[in-house]
Amino acid sequence: MGFTDLLTISMPVYERRDFFEQALNSALNQTVKCRVIVVDNCSSHDYFKQVCERKGVPYYRNSENIGMARNFARGFELSDTKFVMNLQDDDQLSLDYVESFLKAYEEHPDIDIFFPDFVRLTSEGQKPHKHVLPFGYMEKGEKIIEYGIKYKLGFPYMASAIKRTKVNGFHGEYEGSGSYDWVWIYSEADKFTFYGDSRKLYIFRDHDNQDTKKNAINYSFTLPYIYDVVLKEKVTNKELKKKAEKNAFMELFKLKSAASRKAVSSFLEKDTIFSHYLRDKLDQSLLVRMLFACPVSGVNFTYRALRKSKVIN
Repeated sequence: MGFTDLLTISMPVYERRDFFEQALNSALNQTVKCRVIVVDNCSSHDYFKQVCERKGVPYYRNSENIGMARNFARGFELSDTKFVMNLQDDDQLSLDYVESFLKAYEEHPDIDIFFPDFVRLTSEGQKPHKHVLPFGYMEKGEKIIEYGIKYKLGFPYMASAIKRTKVNGFHGEYEGSGSYDWVWIYSEADKFTFYGDSRKLYIFRDHDNQDTKKNAINYSFTLPYIYDVVLKEKVTNKELKKKAEKNAFMELFKLKSAASRKAVSSFLEKDTIFSHYLRDKLDQSLLVRMLFACPVSGVNFTYRALRKSKVIN
């Protein structure tokens, strides 16, 4: 087994212990070793510290809870390797993830971001995901942008090894976004060189206590913005622009089918780029105003009926 000082696997953690040691072991047991650190967002217990001491893993604890996005960014700040990847405490890496990353880097030393395909781990075993991803070498990220519009958002940021110098405060402007990672990656994609490995080297655990399920509404407020403000402005093709605009509206439709009036009102009171976007859409679009004036139950019924009939997917 070799060792590389090109990559650090950073594990941002907070409170949840259930799958931590499995995730950590998947990072430590790589066929090619690399640096591994754990960044604790001020949990109320010492479990992570104790496990790290037992396994000889560098452990960093924030003096206060700085939020999920900022804690993810801390891994980049604390590392001094050329690349960093954030491994969530409930996920796992294939044991040849680092080895595969190195092979891609050796063939294409100009890459800024390496990402593999992934698989979902459910209570019923491993299952495929529904996203369509581009693979291979991409000198610029136009294909990432194109796929995000054509096949819906799905870039596997969490499975990505990212050049440390390319991460420049993505937690700042996008604070308050459940999908801050997607906002950042799609906003910057045309500036980066990517390599996508078609092998399933990342295992994304699907469970009731995962952040994406607990914060589903918060994530939903972000998605229309990505399509309408980020992706639509990145492309010159008229059909792709129309598709991005349609996707944005359908995400607003989906959002309204689940978010109560109270949740929408509370969101609109915030001072973020996402709340500003929704306020602007409500001011400028009669169709959006009519949609958000409807009761949630009616919108939810219509949305589910359209999905069942496969008018939307």
